[in-house]
Order: sequence, then structure tokens, then C-alpha cells
Amino acid sequence: MKIFHSFLQVLGVGIGFILYSFAELALVRGEAAWGAYGAIGAFVISFGVLIGLLMLVYRRLYRQQGPLTVKHPAAVIWQGIGLLFVIQLTNSLLMHLLHTPQAANQSNLLHLVKTYPWGIKLLAVVGGPIVEEYLFRGLLMNSFGSLRQRKWQWVSILVSAFTFGFAHVVGSRIDYNLFIYAALGGVLAWTYLRTRDMRYSIGLHMLNNATILLV
Repeated sequence: MKIFHSFLQVLGVGIGFILYSFAELALVRGEAAWGAYGAIGAFVISFGVLIGLLMLVYRRLYRQQGPLTVKHPAAVIWQGIGLLFVIQLTNSLLMHLLHTPQAANQSNLLHLVKTYPWGIKLLAVVGGPIVEEYLFRGLLMNSFGSLRQRKWQWVSILVSAFTFGFAHVVGSRIDYNLFIYAALGGVLAWTYLRTRDMRYSIGLHMLNNATILLV
């Protein structure tokens, strides 16, 4: 029964990712048709419905699992920011040493933001981080066993991290960028595990994307 329950949750994550793709498409089509107002309207409708659905599912499944009491929440945030900085620095050094271009996912976003500035910024900085955290952390990490058990903690972190990594390099050549994205997913998974509070990983994810896209 537990295996079947886990299968259904993993299947639900896959369905959620498909709905996420449709929401992204609605966003760029809305801006292409009606400009900034179209992008904002499409974001409110498509991402509003999707995020609301994910929040409802997460709370129904894990309503008994409240956030952990974190003695020093600021320390969690600063540690996460520091690790994200190390990952981005490592990525820059590898690009310089190996003479490789940016990851396809990142270069595509930077290219698309010139054509769809409102839609892509809303996607990358707001909608994307919220949806991806509920899918890859909130739902996927809780699909394999209790996060109170150490063995399932490591399984959940690794599965979440590498699924996140593959999702961001799918359709492009598999190289070190898989491990860069997996490392990012690992930091976000570790943050969620330490707090059981979606706000921390969502906030770090938003900050990471905003730094890459807007700075």
C-alpha cells in the first residue's frame, strides 16, 4: 500500500510538471498577444490556479506535519545564501576553465526575457520557484518514506536534487550543468528538510533566480 501511495505521489509530481509547462506557455502567449497586461493576467490565472492546487494537495497530504521549530532561522537563510553563492561561483569558474557556454536553460531564459520581459521575469522570479519547490521539495521529497527517518532523508534529498537537475537540462547535452543544478536542488532540499517549511526554500529559490536573471 505504501509503495502504491508513493507511486501515486510521484505520478502526481509528473502531472504537476506538465501543468507547469502549460502555465509557462500561457504566460508567453498572453504577453505576445496583449503585452504586459496579458502577461500579468495570464500569470494571475494560470499560476494562481496551479499554485493554489499544489498548496491544497500539499496541505491535505501533510497537514499533520507542521514546520519544525527552527532556533536560528536567520542562520538557515544565510547558510543557504552562502551555499548558493558557492555553486554560482563554481559554475562561473568551470565555464571559464572549460570554455563552455552557459547552461541551455539559463541562456534560453536570458534570450527570452528580451522578447517577453514581463512573462519571463514573473516566471523565473515568482511562479517558477513556488511551483518547483512544491513539486520537487514539498511533494517529491515526501514520496519515499517519513522524513523523520535518516535513511529516507538522504534518499529524498538525492532524488529531489537530481530530478531537479534533470528537469533543467532535459533537451540539451548532459554535462557538468546537471551537477550544478543538482547541487542547487540539493541546497533547497536540505533547507526544506531542516525546516519542513516551504517558505525558506521558496525564498532561496527566488533569490537565486532573481540574482541570475535581474543582476
